[in-house]
Amino acid sequence: MTKATMRMDNATRNILFEENKLSPRVFVLVLYLLLMLLIPLQSFADTSSTPTEKLTVLDKKSGLMWQVDDSYHELKKGLNWYDAQEYLERKNMEKYAGYSDWRLPKLEELNALWDSSLPLKSKDGEAIGLSSQFQGGGSYYLWTSSERGLDNVWYFGLGQKENYFNLKDLADLEQGVKMVRGQTPQGK
Repeated sequence: MTKATMRMDNATRNILFEENKLSPRVFVLVLYLLLMLLIPLQSFADTSSTPTEKLTVLDKKSGLMWQVDDSYHELKKGLNWYDAQEYLERKNMEKYAGYSDWRLPKLEELNALWDSSLPLKSKDGEAIGLSSQFQGGGSYYLWTSSERGLDNVWYFGLGQKENYFNLKDLADLEQGVKMVRGQTPQGK
C-alpha cells in the first residue's frame, strides 16, 4: 500500500467515524444489514455432508429432493424421452444418492422450481432460473413425466419458463433429465 493510499484510507476513516460520529461497530452492523437485504433468501437446503458428496438439493417449500446436476453433466448429450426413462431406471438401480425412487418431475413441479431472478447458466451460457444450489452447465430443456397423448410428452424450458411438448423419440433440443423424488406423482 502506498503512502497516498494510506493517507486516503485514513482520511476516509476519519470522515466516516469522526466527523459523522459513526462508530466502527455501527458501520459494520449497517453494512451487514445491507448485504443481507441484497442476498435473496433461498428455499433450498444442501443435503450433503461434504461438498464432494453433494448429489441432491432439497426444496423446503415442496419437500421434493432434486438431483443437483442433470443427465447432460454425465452423458454430454441430449436424450429422447425413452432414453430419459432408461437413464432414470439405471440411476435407480445404482441407488443414486442412496435412493431408488427417483422419477421424472411433473411439468408443474418444474414450473414451481423456476425463478427468473436466480443466476444459474446452462451449458450454452443461458440463464436458466435455478438456484445456485444446483450445478450450472447442464441442459436448458428438461423432460417431464407429463404425457400428452400417446406419442408426445411435455418438456420444460428453463430459460423463460417455457412449457413445450415434443414427440417422445426426439432429442432435437438436447433435452435432459433432472431427477426428483418425494410426493408420489398423481396422474403423471
